Amino acid sequence: MHIPPETEQRLRDLVRAFLAENQKINLSAFRTEENCWAGNVLDSLAALDTPPLQEAQQLHILDLGTGGGFPLLPLAICLPQCTFVGLDSVQKKINAVERIVKELHLPNVSLFCGRAEEVGHQPAHREQYDVILCRAVAEINVLLEYAAPFAKTGGTVLLWKSLNIEQELQDSLLARAELSCHLRDQHTYELPGSFGKRQILLFQKTSKTPGKYPRAVGVPKKQPLL
Repeated sequence: MHIPPETEQRLRDLVRAFLAENQKINLSAFRTEENCWAGNVLDSLAALDTPPLQEAQQLHILDLGTGGGFPLLPLAICLPQCTFVGLDSVQKKINAVERIVKELHLPNVSLFCGRAEEVGHQPAHREQYDVILCRAVAEINVLLEYAAPFAKTGGTVLLWKSLNIEQELQDSLLARAELSCHLRDQHTYELPGSFGKRQILLFQKTSKTPGKYPRAVGVPKKQPLL
């Protein structure tokens, strides 16, 4: 992907700010600029090659389980015309990302702490977002239950995944039907060095999410839709 020089400089500044925070609180296993650039920044920016981010116009985007701020922060730098919200259940992580946002002067980013199972029922967030980003580690059927309630009808859920997930895709068929999230694309890409090939799954939400979803805190992971 082509990154304009001034944008690359801002992304490099992000890496340095992130690594400084990562020394205070464990946000990522990537502790060098090279690994953070490939494993966090470039991995996040792979989403720019997926619709609707290819030609994003003033989209309202949620990063669900933002952790240390990826893919939230690189995409916010590259898409200043869009508004971004980062949600995580760990206040210390939200505080760290907030410090990075202030240092980099990112006016299009806001952050808050909460559990997806609870926030997904709040009118201020339920079915309010054009795109949901989810780079968190969990099964597809679990991630869709977390993410779908936040997406508008017609909106998109992007899930970062490895390549060998045939069984996981099979196990997600009921969740996809129940949550009206249909797999539209599997975008594969390759990162430098030992990071190798990965993919982003693109799901489109075609109708409203039933009111009972997401279920209570902890239930989606303990009793996934199968």
